[in-house]
Amino acid sequence: MGRKIWWPLLSAAVLVLFGAGAYAQDQLAELLTSTPWCSFKYNKVTGYSSTTRYQFFRDGRYLTGARAEGYSSGGGGSLTSQRDRTSGGTWQLQGNALYVTADGVVQAPANLSVKNNNNGSPVIMADGVEFVPCK
Repeated sequence: MGRKIWWPLLSAAVLVLFGAGAYAQDQLAELLTSTPWCSFKYNKVTGYSSTTRYQFFRDGRYLTGARAEGYSSGGGGSLTSQRDRTSGGTWQLQGNALYVTADGVVQAPANLSVKNNNNGSPVIMADGVEFVPCK
């Protein structure tokens, strides 16, 4: 049924979550559509960082965006970079399996998981990546 695309490949924007705990399908849908979800990555070796944002809408659409930034310097000078990217498609839950389309292709289903952080706010685990409500 299509190929599975991992999180860093935003053009496919597949949300992969594991072990849904006590959340029923309607609760998962409510959580996904309640707020935009963001993740942040930083590479201390290269100094590059990236933020990914997903927003799911009740009408079955989703949008995703990402920003990557970096800075490096050396004998040849310094370089700063910034890259923005956006895409979207449709999404649907079947139980705790999430199906999304990207570029009109239905991607392999993903299983959802939710945990709470230390202050009780929900965190969506996506293939080892934490997504929290965006600020």
